[in-house]
Order: sequence, then structure tokens, then C-alpha cells
Amino acid sequence: MGRRVVPDTVEAIAGAVAQARAQGGLILVTGGIGPTRDDRTREGVARALGRPLRVDRVAERDVRAWCRRIRAPYSSDRARQSLIPTGATALSNRTGSAPGIWYADARGMVAVLPGVTGELKAMLPTLLPRLRRRAGEEIASATLRVAGPGESTVDARVASLSKRFPRTEVTTLASPGEVVIQLRCRGKAAGREVSRCRAAMARRLGRDLVSECGKTLEEEVLSLLRQRRLRMAVAESCTAGMVAARLTSVPGSSRSFLGGAVCYNDRAKTRILSVPTKILERDGAVSRRATLAMAKGVIDLTGAEVAVAITGIAGPGGAAPGKPVGLVHWAVGTQGGLRAWRRRLTGDREKIRSHAATIALDLVRRALLARGRIARTLRD
Repeated sequence: MGRRVVPDTVEAIAGAVAQARAQGGLILVTGGIGPTRDDRTREGVARALGRPLRVDRVAERDVRAWCRRIRAPYSSDRARQSLIPTGATALSNRTGSAPGIWYADARGMVAVLPGVTGELKAMLPTLLPRLRRRAGEEIASATLRVAGPGESTVDARVASLSKRFPRTEVTTLASPGEVVIQLRCRGKAAGREVSRCRAAMARRLGRDLVSECGKTLEEEVLSLLRQRRLRMAVAESCTAGMVAARLTSVPGSSRSFLGGAVCYNDRAKTRILSVPTKILERDGAVSRRATLAMAKGVIDLTGAEVAVAITGIAGPGGAAPGKPVGLVHWAVGTQGGLRAWRRRLTGDREKIRSHAATIALDLVRRALLARGRIARTLRD
């Protein structure tokens, strides 16, 4: 049947679920199980299954606990979230207020999850074991994350491994500056097969491998900082806080991330980061010297042991002779010194900014893996 979007009415939801049930297999329903009056999914699913709603004690316990956490009353609207069809099982929701629903019989399976992406993802580990048991065979998967080389380069480096691990399906997903490799295998000893394939890929990818367990680039940077007991700061111009936002999206980042400065014009670079006026006048804000001075300035400002600075031309305007749209400079400072890089990125404004932020985090990661040995120092 594929994917289908239906209106928020009990009749439409019940009809769609009943039609899908006629074909068997797994039906995944998302959204419409919250506390508001337009959340009618549970009623629609119950009607399609021909099973009345009842209060589920596990769901009620979870909803009450959520209300206590957010200091909200356990109202009649909240109590509706404790209702699930007779014969179904509640799926605990650790990040939201609405428990999910699981129902299985000889005709197939129905899983009802929240529409909020973060809650849905958090509940998948609860759902997947049920699907594996129903499938009657072992299913294994793994996610590797790569930074630096493009998708075609990554694919070429790991392509020959498909002959060694023919049962493992490999999928690559690219975004600016990063490639995610997903491994999937099913059948006997699937877990061992995926584990061996993942280890072989990790050896092939070397320092380009960010994580072989799905950890994001920002999570890996913060992990390396914690391991080395170092603190980090950022100085951003064209990315305007995107690097800081990614780092602070990770819980507990304050243990390693001190802060930074968004210095978008020359005056801010001079007054906040102490970038010498002569560098800006002679080389311009988008230059190697300016970026190195920004990194040094944010280290002096915050007392961090590690810093990254970014300045560039994200477009669509702002180009100058010798400085086209997409030109970006980075500088990383550690206890081993300062080093700068430059590169011309392609794409629209947001793609250039996003790519520049990813490269900044990757440069810090590589510097930390090198234990801070950065050869070049700042020279005015």
C-alpha cells in the first residue's frame, strides 16, 4: 500500500487502517495520539480493529509521570492518552506525553507512534524487538558516519567489501561534508556479519571515520574534548553561530564548550576578538590572516584550549576579485599552535553555511585525534 496521508477524522483513519489490514503485514501509524480534540487516531484505530478503547494501566502510569515532570495537572484531556484498544499493548514514550500502541494478530501488526519526530525516533528501540520476534529471524543493522570525502569517494573505498560480505546491504546517504553508511543484514548470524563488515569498513575509512556507532560529528568532538580534558570555543562570521548551535544541541556540552563570538562585520572582529585593523585593511575579513587572528582572539577571550574560527562569502552577493562566492577560510587553534585552511564550496547560501560548519567541526576532530600537534603558528 505504501504511504498514505489521511484527514484527522475517525472515519478516515479507520478506513485507511482497515484497508491496509486487508493486505496484511505491518501498518505504521504516526500522529494524532496527543491530548487535544483533533487527536483522533486512537479512536480510528480502535474502530478499524473492532476493539473498544480501555484504560491501560501502564499507559496511565506513564502519562501521570509525564504530568508530574512538567508540573501539569492530570486532566481529562491528558487521561485520554491512557486509552488503547482492548487486546493492544501500550508502548512507553520516554520523551513525550503520549504512549504508543502495539497490536498484533494473525492478520498482521499495527504500531501507532507519535508524529513528533524526536519522540518517534526515541520509541523505535521499543518497537524493533517486537518486529524482529514477529519476523522470526535475526535482523541486524549498523550506522557509520564519515566526514571529509564525498559520497562517490567513500563508496569506491568500501565497494570491494560487498564481495566479502554479500549478505550485508550497504546504503550511503550524503549531506554537505558528511556521508552516512547504513548496513543491514537478516538471517542466521546477522549480527556477527554486520559487526565484521562494520569493522572492515572502519579500517578502510581510517581517520575519515567519525563514528561506527552512529554518533554525530558534534557528539564525537565533545567526546574527544572530554577525554582530553580540554575546553573549546568558536569564532564565527559567515556561519553566524551554526557551529555553536550544533555543539550545544548535545546534552552535557557545557562541560567542554565554553562559548564563542559571532562577529559578522569588521568592527565586531576588531572590538570583540582583537583582530588587528591592519590585517582587515590589508587582507580583508575573508582571509587566512583574519581567520587565524579570530581563532587566537577567541582563545584569549574565553581561555579555551581549543578553538575554531570561520569566515567566508556565503553569497549570493559579496564576491570580490580573487574572492568568489563560496570561498571559506577556517582556523583551528590548540595548545600545539594555530593552523588555517581555505576552500571554495558550492551551492546556495544555506548549503555553503551548513557545509562550512561541518568542515569546522571535522577540522577540530582531526586536530584532537592528532593530539593537538598543529605545525603552523600565527604570524602577523
